[in-house]
Amino acid sequence: MLSATIDTAVFAPPPFGATAEDVYCFVTTLQEWRDAMNDGSVNVYTSIRAAQVLGDSDLYPIRPRLKDLLRDTAVFEYDANTVAVLAETILNRSAKIEDILGITDVLVDDLQVQPDCFAFHTPAALCDEAKRCAVIISLATRYLDEPLLCCHALAIRVMDVGMAVRVTGAILEIARSRDDFTELPMAPAYFEGSTLVCSTFHQLVMTLDEVQILRSAKTSAQIATAIRVGLYRKLAASGNISAWENLPQFEIGNQFVASLDAHHVASDSGLAERLLRAIVITIFHENLAATHALRKGRGGNDPQRMRGKDAAWRRDVDYEYHLHYWECATGHVELASVVVHNDTSIPD
Repeated sequence: MLSATIDTAVFAPPPFGATAEDVYCFVTTLQEWRDAMNDGSVNVYTSIRAAQVLGDSDLYPIRPRLKDLLRDTAVFEYDANTVAVLAETILNRSAKIEDILGITDVLVDDLQVQPDCFAFHTPAALCDEAKRCAVIISLATRYLDEPLLCCHALAIRVMDVGMAVRVTGAILEIARSRDDFTELPMAPAYFEGSTLVCSTFHQLVMTLDEVQILRSAKTSAQIATAIRVGLYRKLAASGNISAWENLPQFEIGNQFVASLDAHHVASDSGLAERLLRAIVITIFHENLAATHALRKGRGGNDPQRMRGKDAAWRRDVDYEYHLHYWECATGHVELASVVVHNDTSIPD
């Protein structure tokens, strides 16, 4: 499942002197993350300190500031209450990233974020809070086996941002509630990590590495996420960006995960990349010359193996490995197994 921690600055109305374009960007960003949260495209998290930091900066509650902002920028499409509800919906319904990752707080000296995509956050408290979240996420990414972090980014209010930022510093204090961290540096200690940063849901998906997600996957749901990222990125590369919920449908058979484990896909980046490419073009029904019907016997004229009205097929991944799948009567593909060259079996 994709997930994002919404930077607290996203909820802060643009400062006085902002333009109408700044207001539209502010509202559109809130709308996009609210909609993604509502339709299940992404799990949304916020900082446990978000409301406090906004309040201390005289930015929360935001209705009074919004009324002046909308009037001064001559933006009449929105009213202050509607925009405030957008922000409050995300803040009130989102889980807190510190609770999920088990790092309550951290104090870091000589903190460096490269590139510093928080440099223009104002007031300074918003910049400090963004950096604190970046430290927590980068520490957890490096030292915690937490599946959600394979598909996670810190979402900030900057247009066209999609990158990994490098986070370094000397840990002075760290408060944590989980005991499954591996080799977590204890104070005083220097650390180096990174976290993905995005500005939109589209940038989140485009920043992710679907091959790495597949290699890290342990469940069918995690494998499905890797595949969906691959489907989305393929469409985007051709200029046909699709809504996440409108991507082609597919199913994962009950023995597919085990077949990936049996052939050590997780430890072979080359095989993982080739397999994912084969899966994506199979779901799109492309390059059919690389597919063959799986037959009941070894004869070329033997009937194709069927499961009711579902037909069994085989696609070449490379010379040694092959993808077996069912072309279902519904038009969907069900991924059945990954096999070696001389294996013609397919799980029902």
